Formats: sequence, structure tokens, C-alpha cells
Amino acid sequence: MQKNITRTTLITSKRFLLLATAIAIALAGSFSISQGSSNAVTSAELRAQANALQAEIDANKARANELNGQAEGLQRHLAEIGLQIAQVNNQIRLTDIKIAQLQDELVKTQSELDRQKGLLKASMRTLYKKQGASTVELLVGSDTFSEFIDQQEYLERLKTNIQTSAKQVIALKSQIEQQQNEQKLLLESQKGQRQSLAAKENEQQVLLETTKGQAANYTAAAEELRKQQANINAQLLAASGGKADYTRTTSYPWANYEPWSFNGCTVDPWGMCVRQCVSYTAWKVAQSGRNMPNWGGYGNANQWDDNARAMGIPVDSSPRAGDVAVSNSGFYGHVMYVESVLQDGRIYVSQYNYELQGKYSEMTIAPGSLVFIHFP
Repeated sequence: MQKNITRTTLITSKRFLLLATAIAIALAGSFSISQGSSNAVTSAELRAQANALQAEIDANKARANELNGQAEGLQRHLAEIGLQIAQVNNQIRLTDIKIAQLQDELVKTQSELDRQKGLLKASMRTLYKKQGASTVELLVGSDTFSEFIDQQEYLERLKTNIQTSAKQVIALKSQIEQQQNEQKLLLESQKGQRQSLAAKENEQQVLLETTKGQAANYTAAAEELRKQQANINAQLLAASGGKADYTRTTSYPWANYEPWSFNGCTVDPWGMCVRQCVSYTAWKVAQSGRNMPNWGGYGNANQWDDNARAMGIPVDSSPRAGDVAVSNSGFYGHVMYVESVLQDGRIYVSQYNYELQGKYSEMTIAPGSLVFIHFP
């Protein structure tokens, strides 16, 4: 059953990758065509393309996470098989020891049987010599009649005891041989079990490597789509009249942390992934001495304005220094910190991860369709 399920998963995964690649190529083609004509694509169309790419990114991410989860399950199963193999190996070693002990007992029993046979032969020779003499000779050779009787009884008892002892040794030898044969059969069964587990372990290892490879493919596909999305965001940035300046610096405390990836991220005190726009903006608000709510578990940047309204925090289209500027464009949206409002109405902002690179930048842009949260 497991093989059939796995094969179906592999086929589905390949078809999904082909579909994702085809969509990405189609979107990339649309983007290239728009580059050839200066005004062929509007900002709304670019945002639609960015949203479509984001949907594909999320689908690839979900599939990668699913496959990684399967890989973790396979890894645990492999560990369990490894423990089973170790247990069988211990059982095999124990069985080998038992067989060796039985062999030692068998040698000792055979030695005792040989000794008993020797005693029996000596007794039989003595008895034969005695029985070879006439009753009169035995009687004459004895001092008393009772001595004659005792000698006869002794010889008979000796013969009977040795025969009985020899039979017991033979029975013991047969019992030991039977136990040894049983242990040998058990040993063969254990070796067969170990071989079966080793084959299963190899099969699971191959499946694990295949699953990890598929997860890596989906992750790579998502990263490629993110690059295309970054290009579209760059066009949107150009359309807003601004150009990000990456030469500026900031005291943001998580600037050297690893950025978000499909494997996870470091979470800041507000429940947000560091080196993301939301984390930086939350830090700026807190640095200004104002209260920054923990919105890490309440959606993306394009939900900040809704969260603020729900808490009674003013939100409008009039920017002020210290505001949080919210763009609801794109799948996740984007938030920036308003450093100042210029005389011509444009705003100067600081931000993180504008072009999905996990970097700090500053720029001057027109307020456009942005909304502004006035944190008290």
C-alpha cells in the first residue's frame, strides 16, 4: 500500500511542478513583453501579476512544507527501523552465545557419556569373569556365604547403575542437541528478519531522498517566482516615483540575523519574522516610545490598517512624521515608517525587505493610495 501511495504522490508532484513552471514561464513572458513597450502595462496589471505569482509561491511553499513533513515522518520511520535492526542484532548475538553454550555442554556430556561407557565396559568384564567361574568356585573363594551373596548383588547393582547412568547421559545429550537445533533455527529466522528490515530500511531511505529532492524542487521553484515578483515590485516602486537607497544604515537589532526562509525564521518580540517590513516597522514604533501591539499572529502587512481600526487607532490618508504607511497592494502588502513629510507632499520613509531581499532601505515616494496609522 505504501508503495502505491508513494508512486501516486510522485506522479502528482511532477505534474504540479510542470504546471507551476508553465505558469511561471507564462507570467515571465507577459512581464518581458510589457518591458518592450513603455506604457503597455499599468500598475494595476503589475499588481495582478504580483498577486498571481504570490499565489504560486504559496502553493509551492505549501507543497514543500507538506513534503518536508513527509520527510520528517520517513526519518522517524527510518529511526524506528534502525532500532529494530539493532534489537535483532542483539538477539542474534544472544542466540549465538546460547548455541556456543549448548555446544560446550554437548562436549561435556559426550565426555561424561564416554566415561560411563568405559565404566560399563569395565563392569561387564568384571562381571563376565565372575560369572565365568562356577558357583562352587565362587562359594569356596568366599570366606562366608553372606560374602558370596554380597559379591553377586554388588556386581548386579553396579551393572544396573552404570546402565541407568548411561541412559540418563544419552537422554541429556539428545535434549541438548534438540535445544541446539532449535537455537539454530531461531538464528536463521532472526537473520531473515534482519535481512527483511535492511531491505525495508533501504527502501525508506530511497523514498526519503526522493521526498527531500521534491521538497527542494518546490522550494527552488518558489524562490524563482519570488525573484520574478521582486522585479515586478521594482517596477511598481519606479512607478511611485521613488528609488530605494540601500546605502543607509539603521540600528535595527536583528539586521545580522538570518532572514525568513521556507525553513522558518527568528521571531521578534511582536511575533513577527525579523528582517521583514512588519518587524522593522514595529521596532520603529516601539523605539519612539509608543505602544506597538503584538500583531504577529494577525495577518500580513496589508491587514495592519484593519487591525488598527479594530483597536480604535486612527487611520487616514494624511501622512505625518512617525506614522506607519500601509500599502495594501500585493498579496502581503507592505508597511513603512514615515520619517518625514516633504513640502511637496511626498513622504520620506525607512523600511525593510521592500524588494524581498531582507535589506534596509530609505526612499522618497508619493503618498498615492497609501493609508497611514497614527499610533498614539
